Amino acid sequence: MTRKQKKRIGTILTVLAVIVLILILDIGVITNVLTAFKSPFTISSSPPKWIFKPTLDNFRNVLGKGSFDFRLYLWNSFVIAVVSSAIAIVLTIPAAYSIVRYHGFGDVILGSTMLLRLAPALAFAIPVFLIFNNFKLLDTRIAIIFMHTLFITPTSLLLFIGYIQDLPREIEEAAAIDGANTLQILTRVLIPVLLPGIGSTAILGFITSWNEFLFSGILSFKKAITATVGTSFFITSYAVEWGNMAAAITLSTIPTALFIFIAQKSLVKGMTAGSVKG
Repeated sequence: MTRKQKKRIGTILTVLAVIVLILILDIGVITNVLTAFKSPFTISSSPPKWIFKPTLDNFRNVLGKGSFDFRLYLWNSFVIAVVSSAIAIVLTIPAAYSIVRYHGFGDVILGSTMLLRLAPALAFAIPVFLIFNNFKLLDTRIAIIFMHTLFITPTSLLLFIGYIQDLPREIEEAAAIDGANTLQILTRVLIPVLLPGIGSTAILGFITSWNEFLFSGILSFKKAITATVGTSFFITSYAVEWGNMAAAITLSTIPTALFIFIAQKSLVKGMTAGSVKG
C-alpha cells in the first residue's frame, strides 16, 4: 500500500469518526427535527419509525395557529437578545478597562458581579415580579431586556477583563503620547483591537438571552412572550402536542444556528484572544 493510499484511508476514517461523533452528540437535535416532520400517528408508533413520509403540518400549525402567534414570539426573542447583548457589551467594556488598568475597587466590583451570577435565579423571581408590577412594566420587552442584561453582564465582564489583560500597554501609551484622552484611547484604539472578542461575547450573550426561560415566563403574558416560553404552550392539560412542539423548537433553533454560522470566525478568534490572568 502506497503512502498516498494510506493517507486517503486515514482521511476517510477521520471523516467517518467525525460523522459518528456528530451523530452521537446531536442525537437529540436530530430526533427533534425528525419529529417535527412526522404526523401524530407516526410519532406515536412503536417502535419509532426512522423512515416515514414527511409532512409540514406541524410547522403550519405552529405558524398559523389562532391562539398562538409564534412569529411574534420569535421576533420578541430576537429583539430582546440583540438589545440585551448590545447593552451588556456597552456597559462591560469600560468597566473591564477600568478594573484592569485602574484597579481601585475593581476586585470588589468583579466579585460582586460574579456573586450575582452565581446566585440561584429563582431566588429573585418574586421580588423581580413585584418590582416590575409596581412600575407597570409587566408583559413588556423592556422588563425582559433588563433581566437578560443582568444575566449576560457578569460573563461579558469576565471575558473583556481577559481580553484587555492580554493587550500590551504600549499601544495605549503611544496613543496617550499623541494626545489622546482615556475615552479616545478606549473608543479609537482598544475597541477596534477588541472586535473579535466583542463578536464572541455578543454571540454568547445572544444565545444566553435567547435560551432564558424563567424570567421570560414570569414577566410576559401576551405581548412580550419569547419563543422559548411559547414552545411550552404546546404542553397542555389534555396532551403534549409533540409534533407542534418539535416544530416550534426547530424554528427556535434556526436563528441561533444561523447567527453562530455567520459569526463563527469571530467566535473562535474571540474565545482564543485572551484569558483571565491571576
